Amino acid sequence: MAKLSIFVTAFALLSTATAQCGSGTPNAKVTGSGSSFTATKGSSTVYTGSDYRAAIQAAVDSISSGQRVSVIASGSIGANTITIGSGKIFEGCGTINVGNRAGHGAIESLNTQGVQIPYLTMTGNPYFGLRFYGTKGLVLGKITMNLSGGLGIRFDRDNAANTNVKMDVITVTGAGSHAVETWNIDGLTINQVIAKNVGESGLLLQKTTNARVGLVDGNNVGAGTGYATLRFANNNGQLSSGAYTNNVVIDKDQRGYGEWRRRGEDLGEVGVPEYEGYLDYVEGGWDDGEGESVCG
Repeated sequence: MAKLSIFVTAFALLSTATAQCGSGTPNAKVTGSGSSFTATKGSSTVYTGSDYRAAIQAAVDSISSGQRVSVIASGSIGANTITIGSGKIFEGCGTINVGNRAGHGAIESLNTQGVQIPYLTMTGNPYFGLRFYGTKGLVLGKITMNLSGGLGIRFDRDNAANTNVKMDVITVTGAGSHAVETWNIDGLTINQVIAKNVGESGLLLQKTTNARVGLVDGNNVGAGTGYATLRFANNNGQLSSGAYTNNVVIDKDQRGYGEWRRRGEDLGEVGVPEYEGYLDYVEGGWDDGEGESVCG
């Protein structure tokens, strides 16, 4: 039954992202290359110049809720931040190279509703690649991050909570920290998290409730650390009532899981290749006496 519910939810999410990036008629676009970029909204030019980040931000700022911007051009935004407001649809069709802005995301959406990022390809060494808090109805589609450090996707610990977050396929390579780290989400659906050569966890869930995850797959994840490909921590699964009744469902974890006070989670299939060995990937498994048993 758990696997069926995962499949239905993931299929519904996938059906919203079948078109190609930039297809049709976006309300705004960013084109160009090298040191020349142009942002347009319809037939109007809203930016022209050498600043790739400024072109993207001008295009984002030019659209209204329910409208779409497609960044066709590739370039570098440096150690800066692109901000996305409520209801806007952001497509990163080109490759966005980013730098490290301490405490910030290369792309942020904070205290917003209905933001969608159907496509994104990011490179570089960000502090956070994507940073969120206070979101409602956030949808992330096919997100690919080929990084040389930093953390992939972060939902903040000390800011407003999030509700009804959906992710399709998140692929993170080369992060120095976690591929995806969540705090304070009620209602989370993830199709797949694929992490390769990352310094800490592939998916770390904290204070996250009513979550359903299809697949977490890790390759060379958290080597030499206390982190596993999939990790639960910091009251994950604890409902507002204080109860830990099962509300976090993981369909398949391809490389093993780790936990700290794991309660309220229902794990489906946990696969650990024989040549790797359980101790490389599984940390802290036990039966805590509250209805969940974990192989450890």
